Amino acid sequence: MKYQILIIGLLFSGLSMAQRYDNNVAYGKVIEVRPVYERVSIPERQRVCERPRYREKRANTGGAIIGGIIGGVLGNQIGGGSGRDAATAVGVIAGASVGANHPSHRQQGPRCYTDTRYREDRQLSGYDVTYEYQGQWYDTFMTRHPGDRVRLAVNVQVIE
Repeated sequence: MKYQILIIGLLFSGLSMAQRYDNNVAYGKVIEVRPVYERVSIPERQRVCERPRYREKRANTGGAIIGGIIGGVLGNQIGGGSGRDAATAVGVIAGASVGANHPSHRQQGPRCYTDTRYREDRQLSGYDVTYEYQGQWYDTFMTRHPGDRVRLAVNVQVIE
């Protein structure tokens, strides 16, 4: 019996505390809700590959000179007398021809990189809300849609 009275007493004290807490909460009627948007930049990354541009084949001057020298030296090693002069001339011409056609650079594949472009967009940031409480209209900003009523914290203070 004593425990039942104790439990009932605790229950009533808890209800009175909850009731006191609920007295600080009131509800206002929502009159109007207007969505608020803001502009945002959204990064979009994409991989871009550029093919090497076609380059007109040019004579390799440095290669022609080196090839001519090497061909002349080799041609000079062959034969004797006037045949040596002819072999040197042929070696210079053949070496220059081979050296001029030798590629001075390697053909490269496509050059790839990541490019970032920004897309402008509108994004919902919240709501401008007009509500009524005790005959007065108020405006506020809320991040969530309030529905048909807003919850208000009421604070009453004594003024002397």
